[in-house]
Amino acid sequence: MKQKSLFVAQSGGPTSVINSTLAGIIAEAGRQVQVDRVYGLFHGLEGALRGEIVDLSNLSREELQKLRHTPAAVLGGSRYPLTDEDILKIVKFFKDNDCHYFLFIGGNGTMETCLRLQEACRQKNMAIEIVGVPKTVDNDLEVTDHAPGYGSAARYVAMSVRDQVLDLQAMQRFEQVRIIETMGRMVGWLAAASFLAMGPTTTINPLFIPEVPVDEDDFINHIEKVYKSQGYVVAVIGEGLRNKKGEPMGNTPFTGMTDAGCHTVRTGAAEYLAQLVNERLGVRARAQILGMNQRSFAACVSPVDEEEAYRVGRKAVQVAVAGGGGQMITLIREGDYSETGVTPLEQVAGREKQVPLNYYDQVNKRVTQEFVKWLAPLVGAIEPVLWPGDLRTGNAATCAVCGGRTCLGRS
Repeated sequence: MKQKSLFVAQSGGPTSVINSTLAGIIAEAGRQVQVDRVYGLFHGLEGALRGEIVDLSNLSREELQKLRHTPAAVLGGSRYPLTDEDILKIVKFFKDNDCHYFLFIGGNGTMETCLRLQEACRQKNMAIEIVGVPKTVDNDLEVTDHAPGYGSAARYVAMSVRDQVLDLQAMQRFEQVRIIETMGRMVGWLAAASFLAMGPTTTINPLFIPEVPVDEDDFINHIEKVYKSQGYVVAVIGEGLRNKKGEPMGNTPFTGMTDAGCHTVRTGAAEYLAQLVNERLGVRARAQILGMNQRSFAACVSPVDEEEAYRVGRKAVQVAVAGGGGQMITLIREGDYSETGVTPLEQVAGREKQVPLNYYDQVNKRVTQEFVKWLAPLVGAIEPVLWPGDLRTGNAATCAVCGGRTCLGRS
């Protein structure tokens, strides 16, 4: 049997576990007799256009173990917009370098590129199996139950927002409202994850997701209602939040981040809404942007997410050597556990999966228990904390002012 070369690249933004997928690909390729060498392309398909490649075949077991737990993208990400001419150059690169399998790790834009490459190879009668390997913190890939990278990012968001709630509870006599903005572009999967670590006494902090347009008056009224009820408000919004006209909520494209072929990067929604609260309600409001740590924070990696990322890498190699090009690896949910599967690239390329409305309570501005049940296994156990409200129950300390517990934190 003639051995063949396998090429792999990472694209789009990094995640905390994308390198685990790469490690899975390298490890599984080493088990397959059909695969001779494994080569990595630097910065996505820019590596093919520039001839920037690295032989990954001889990484030791110890190095692969380190790779599994290394955040970001060791081969480098890319958002380079490929022209039709670029696609033909890449196909020629594959032919010149005796590539028989190409695995591309990324999101829906990456899957669209996989489809373009597979069709171009077939038109040239080139037997190259191209397999898409899912990755995105936004969780907006269709068909797959969820995408590797999302579970860890969701864990970071849940823990960060929980800690911000505790921080504001402590400082509510100095400032009263925080508007926390998460990543996610035009979907609210990450914003919704903020509720996972909430305690029983913090259940009314509101959530606003891009899937449901927001009226400014309704937003202010809801913030005011929550503030009057508990004395502080932590509101979480997705960065792609829209008004009733379908326009971005008070934000604009970020200067310098509008390259052709790239997703538009927007900024300012949280700042706009915090200022609106200041002006309309006369309370101190602050905007909080969770930032890039959401996608590549090693300390918050979900063990389930890391393991699934590794398994989809291994599955991608198995599908490729079996002649299954033109497909993307998926995760199929069976209770709390996920199995790997496949779907045609046409079913995911360039498409965007939104948060189902049965996962969001539009009246109370929060997620439903159905969403919590779906998400919890992907994030893993989160160490519980003592909420201030817990001091009002059981054998907790009593208030020195009233001798009881009812006025704690409010005297």
